[in-house]
Amino acid sequence: MSNRRFQMERFLHGKNHHRRGLGKARPPLRAFRQNRGDDSGYLKVDLHTLALHFAKNRIKEELRDAKAERRRGVKFIHGFNGGTAIRDWMRGISLEQFMESANISGKIWFNEDGTTCVALTYN
Repeated sequence: MSNRRFQMERFLHGKNHHRRGLGKARPPLRAFRQNRGDDSGYLKVDLHTLALHFAKNRIKEELRDAKAERRRGVKFIHGFNGGTAIRDWMRGISLEQFMESANISGKIWFNEDGTTCVALTYN
């Protein structure tokens, strides 16, 4: 055990107290994408009842299907009062990374708290 007289902070707060929070920074929500378009004609997908893991799979599946069917876009209804995990995942960098890896080009935007839209673009 360390000498408490000379390392009081280490004794009181633990060995790794000074390292807490490092590497856990989440990317900020992309607020600049707000109010980007018209969602009429988009496929609507309700994610209210799904847990985050199942919602991720459903979002990826719907985007692949929408690309195959050459739809205009997809509107995901995730809600915002009961929890924001799905919203944060979609509006963060993770969905963009998936779209890039799956060769799906489009814009992610939102104009309401409980929905996020993906406008698909084709060459």
